[in-house]
Amino acid sequence: MIDENTTPYEALTLALEKEREAYALYKKAAEVVKDQSVQKMFDFLAKEEIKHQRLIEDEINRNWLQEF
Repeated sequence: MIDENTTPYEALTLALEKEREAYALYKKAAEVVKDQSVQKMFDFLAKEEIKHQRLIEDEINRNWLQEF
C-alpha cells in the first residue's frame, strides 16, 4: 500500500510489481480466449506493460541502484 510515508523507491518497486502482475494477467488471457481480436488486444496490452516495466526499471536504475 502506498501512503504519505512511502518512499519514492518503495512506490516504484510496488508499481513494478503491479506491472509484472498485469503483464502475466494479459498474457494468460491472450492464451485462453478464443476470439482472435481479443487475443490481439491482450497481446497488445501485455506489450504495453513491458514498456511500463522498462520505464520504471530505468527510473530505479538511474536514481537508486547506483547508491547500492
